[in-house]
Amino acid sequence: MKKIACIILLTAFAGILASFKTADSATVAWGSTTHNFGKITQSKPVTHTFSFTNTGDEPLVIASVQASCGCTVASFSKEAVAPGAKGFVKATYNVAVAGPFTKTVTVTANTAEGTILLTLKG
Repeated sequence: MKKIACIILLTAFAGILASFKTADSATVAWGSTTHNFGKITQSKPVTHTFSFTNTGDEPLVIASVQASCGCTVASFSKEAVAPGAKGFVKATYNVAVAGPFTKTVTVTANTAEGTILLTLKG
């Protein structure tokens, strides 16, 4: 009798859990996640704006944007980006040393992935 009661209770609990809508996350379509500046002049900052579209059903909120080094500064859309709307992450790299470079900017947002890596090269 206890087994039957447990089975009924577990089945009811599973049904209740299934009835709750799971939290949706925003979906992002990036124009590009990599930008190559090519050959650039030393000691002259260069900037690229990465654009994206929120293709999900929930507003996209960027929690943080972190550059991989002090030579790169990033800014981003501070307000929530509504479904179907566009947003940006702007990265400025200050060339201090001659030679090839690859720098990254980590974007943390309410997407299924949680983070995305944007790359600057030159």
